[in-house]
Amino acid sequence: MKRRPSESGENPMRTLRLVIATTVNAPAERVFAVLSDLSRYPRMFRYMHDLQLVEQRDHTALAEVTEDLFGMATVKVLTRFVFNPPSQVTIEQVRGPFTKAVAWFELEPQGESVTRVVHGAEITADGLMGRIGLVLLSSGAAKARMAEELRAVKREAEKVAARA
Repeated sequence: MKRRPSESGENPMRTLRLVIATTVNAPAERVFAVLSDLSRYPRMFRYMHDLQLVEQRDHTALAEVTEDLFGMATVKVLTRFVFNPPSQVTIEQVRGPFTKAVAWFELEPQGESVTRVVHGAEITADGLMGRIGLVLLSSGAAKARMAEELRAVKREAEKVAARA
């Protein structure tokens, strides 16, 4: 008889999924331009210490990102960015601290100069580090970071729109 991971003493995989949204006073194309400009990321997101582009093709990019992992450590994460103009950017961990980590921004135009930005993340982890990490993330740290990311995107996109 095969036992489930929790019965055998193994650590089962755990997944955390969060979705939040905000309204940005800028057209969707301006918001998309901000999100697709990887050189802005270390300036926009304070936890991101460095972003080195490894490869860029049509609507995808691969980058090595050095970031603060919620105050626990500074880690290098190989990250794939997928740009689906004009309405979505997906950010996926290729190699890093989690079993799987995917984040996304979906842009929903609300008229000519307003965009609803939906920001989501799904993180799967296993083992002791996974358990510790997901407890930390579910404590509100992940939601706080995502809210900070949305504020940064809003601020940057509204600046870009004001200059246009």
